[in-house]
Amino acid sequence: MRIYTKKEFLKLPEGTFFAKGVQWCIDGFCIKGESLENDFYYTNLISIDSFDSRQLADRQEEMLEKGTSYPLEESEIRDGMFDDEDIFLAFEKYDLIKIKEHINKFLGE
Repeated sequence: MRIYTKKEFLKLPEGTFFAKGVQWCIDGFCIKGESLENDFYYTNLISIDSFDSRQLADRQEEMLEKGTSYPLEESEIRDGMFDDEDIFLAFEKYDLIKIKEHINKFLGE
């Protein structure tokens, strides 16, 4: 894995797997989409499918209280934070191979 500044991150190719944060606090598991001048699109792999923030909150509550399952959110969203202090932990090929191995083991493949 490698940490990038926002300026460096925006140069990375679409499809890069990453987590975003600030020093000492990085969170998420995302796939980078198109870069804009000082922004970018991404897919958040730890978000559930929902129409809006109200439905998201309702679904999370239902998941917690009733054990309901909802599919992964697959839509691309725009970051829109414009914070040059953000840092990005990008997963490299070796890291993704190891993640794939863990997933295959979990799935019994």
